[in-house]
Order: sequence, then structure tokens, then C-alpha cells
Amino acid sequence: MSEGEDGDEHLYPDEWTERLFRDHERRHAYDGVTGDAFRAWQSAFRADLRSVLGLPTIEAAGVPSLVPERVERTDGGADADGESHRREEWRLRTESGFRLPVSILLPDDRDPPYPVAVTLHGHGEGGRAVATGRPATDEQRRQVREDERDVAVQAVERGYAALAPTTRGLGDLANREDEELGYRTCHTLQLHAQLFGRSLAGDRVWDVTRLLDFVEADDRFDDDRVVVTGHSGGGATALFAAAVDERVDIAAVSSYFCSFEDSIAAVDHCECNYVPGLLGLGEQWDIAGLVAPRPFVAVNGVEDSIFPIEGARRAFERLEAIYDAVDAADRCELYEGEGGHRYYADGVWPFVGRHGDVDS
Repeated sequence: MSEGEDGDEHLYPDEWTERLFRDHERRHAYDGVTGDAFRAWQSAFRADLRSVLGLPTIEAAGVPSLVPERVERTDGGADADGESHRREEWRLRTESGFRLPVSILLPDDRDPPYPVAVTLHGHGEGGRAVATGRPATDEQRRQVREDERDVAVQAVERGYAALAPTTRGLGDLANREDEELGYRTCHTLQLHAQLFGRSLAGDRVWDVTRLLDFVEADDRFDDDRVVVTGHSGGGATALFAAAVDERVDIAAVSSYFCSFEDSIAAVDHCECNYVPGLLGLGEQWDIAGLVAPRPFVAVNGVEDSIFPIEGARRAFERLEAIYDAVDAADRCELYEGEGGHRYYADGVWPFVGRHGDVDS
């Protein structure tokens, strides 16, 4: 706010936001604690993070049986490079009245139990089809060729069972009527979720936690070796899911990790990025600190205009201090890709291979 000629204060949005970041208390901001105090910090912060995401509200409505339903199976699928794998299509009831579509790619050259990679797509044409190597348009093929968004295929090629759910509000879970009106389904889902004490980010995290329930119940999967990785909006879900669910063993966040001040608050983003009350808890490095001492890699492009690299570097410096405090500095890494807003396989899979006991 600035003072006008008449002495009154005027509200200027940029100045108002700067003041909020300067003056607003983040009650779970990491303050250097170690040992038992560190674990207590994580426990209290994790509970409050679950709350602002809206997970307790979803739980309060009842957690139904998943009732897994396999709707398709292909014994030999081939991706664009001719590498063979098996493909299954499933539906899981993650909450009452909703079934989550999930593609599962299984390696042909390994026996179960398979290590698991939960691969999360973000915005953009194609969604799960691109992630699983089935692009149908020129733009989708470009996303695979130039942006490396076929993340599930990358995982299965490295020996993982790749689980690729559709992200709520995107892909085949988008509402075409919304698009015809000129806005995203994320807009509708986020606003309506807030009316009920929920958030779209939390709904997406909830789907991942239920997917991990599915992993635990299926003896084809090794639930002690679980990687969660995602691009952009999928990277956001990967970060929050790893922060609140300790069943995630490795988190690989592509084209999302940054300070909120330099990204979500400074650049126009989709509504699904805004979680009410989040910054009253902590900045993004504090949230990533809930993953410690589990391995965490942030993968960012130096030319990414919506998650600026300087903000990512600043956030990572703060995150390094948290990992140092638990003697896990070697489990935390920032990879900088020479490009823009895309997935960087070279930043993800070598790190996962070093920490996940799988050749990557």
C-alpha cells in the first residue's frame, strides 16, 4: 500500500503481496532444530499441511474400498522406440462416487515384485496419453520428442512398474464444457473444493495416497521402493504427496520446485496452484524439508519463465540446510537443465538410480 496525495493509503497488489511475504508469520518455518526436535517439527508440520490441503475433510466423508477394476490388458506394447512392455488400464475408487483412471506399464524383462514409479502428468494437451507413450496429435508427439513428457515409458524402460494416473481436472478428467467457455476445469474444481474445506491440490494428493494403498495390496509391486515423480503440476502433486506420505521413498520434482514468492505469487498460474492457508505454514523449501532424509531431487530449466531458476536456487539453498541438519546432504540435489519448462530425464533417473537400487 502507498500513500496518495490526500494522505489516504492506496492498495497496489504487488506492494500488498510483498508486504504479506515480509510480515506474515510462517509458523512451521524451519528454524535449525535437529534430532528429536526435528522429527517433532516434521510431525506437527505434516499434520497441518494435510489439513490445509483438505485431506482430513476427505477422510471424514469415509474412505471406501478401492474396488480395483482392470478394464484393459495388453501383453506386449511398444513405445516410440520399439521397446516392449506390458500395459494395463485400471479404475480405482479413491473416494465415494469417483473412480481414478490409471495406466500401469510393466517391464517385460524383469520378474515381480517390481519397484514402483508413480508418474504424474501436468497441464498440456494429452495428459496421461503422453505420459504413457501414446501421443495422438502433432503437439503431443512434440511433447514426447522435445519435452520428454513420456515419463511412464521412461520409468518402465528402467525396470519400474510405472503407474500413471490421470490428474484430476486434466486429460480425460477435464470437462469439455469448461474448455468451450474459455477456462480450465481446474478453475471450477478449485473454487468448488474450497467451499467444502478442500483444495484441488489436496484432491490430487489424495489420489496418490490411495494409489499407494493399491500398491501395498498388490504383491506384484515392491512397496519398499516407491518413486514419485511429476512434471509441472504433476511436480506439485509429487512434492506434496512425498511431504505428507512417508511411503514415498524418493521424490523427483520437475519444473515446479521454487520459492512460492518467486513463482506462484509472482507469475500468473493456474488456480490449482493456490492452496488456502499454505504460506501460513511454510515456504516451499520447508515443505520439501518434510521429505528429509528421504532422497529428493528438484529438476529445473534455466530458461523456465514460470518457475524462475533464481527462485529455485534460493529455495534449494534453504532446503540444503534442512538436509544438512539430518546428515543427508548427499540425498538432496538440484539439477539445472539447459532449457525451459519441460521434463528433464537426465536430471531425474540418474539420481533415482543412485538412491533407488535400480539401474537407471
